[in-house]
Amino acid sequence: MVYVVSTEDSLNNIRENKKRLIDFERKVSLRVSIVCYFIDNDIIELLESFKKAASDISDLRYDFVIVENGFKEINPLHDTLVKQFPFCKVVISGENLGYGRGHNLTFSADYDYHLVLNPDVIFTEKSLSNALMFMEKNKECGLLSPQAFWRNGDRQYLCKRYPNVFTLFLRAFLPKSFHHVFRNKLETYCMMKETQSETVLWQPDSVSGCFMFFRNNVLLQLNGFDKDFFLYFEDTDLSLRARQLTKVAYVPDVKIIHHGGNVSRKGLKHIILFSHSMFKFFNKHGWKFF
Repeated sequence: MVYVVSTEDSLNNIRENKKRLIDFERKVSLRVSIVCYFIDNDIIELLESFKKAASDISDLRYDFVIVENGFKEINPLHDTLVKQFPFCKVVISGENLGYGRGHNLTFSADYDYHLVLNPDVIFTEKSLSNALMFMEKNKECGLLSPQAFWRNGDRQYLCKRYPNVFTLFLRAFLPKSFHHVFRNKLETYCMMKETQSETVLWQPDSVSGCFMFFRNNVLLQLNGFDKDFFLYFEDTDLSLRARQLTKVAYVPDVKIIHHGGNVSRKGLKHIILFSHSMFKFFNKHGWKFF
């Protein structure tokens, strides 16, 4: 690259821009997997935000694998994504495999890290570099969870305690106008007090599947998601198993926007799926009612 410089200020600007490139002690590789059910244009915002977040990291090798569980053949949006974002690959599953099984298709031993991601996430400018820096410095950490916000700036709480039936019912179906009645119970489950400060929290019971930043060898040792969970609780199950193998960290310096939805707003089908997975989860890990 050739720079044409006419003033000292311009030279300083170039030096400053070069300083912004983040170097690690080694070349780092990352695979990102996304599982969609009838992919839509919202994913473009995610990919644009990732591309921007990755632009200040030198020598990072990365790619995206998007598993399409809905459409059974390539459609114009798939072609657009691959052309606009050459680091993307679209896999047509041919059937709805479920969230966990879809992600399991993307695992490979050829990467240092694997990021399990939802299509409704937006990266902030330093989110990716901060995640990589934390993992490079903390070799004992095998799974990282970020600090998340709604689009309006309100906090989300992705770390959770071990679930119980009553609290899950409150979170899934109780109208928000009544949440204040059970405020203490809901806030305890979401670990709100523990995650208020801008400090790392080690070993939460579970973290959200919307953004699970794995050390790849850990994910492979875990054999990924349990295929028996079609949708819901697959992330809680994987988190609990990960804690037995490695350290899990909530890292507030890694900030994302997540505009996911609520189970009760998604209709009867999702309520049935949620309930079915809940029974599977408690049968596997142990029932807790209150």
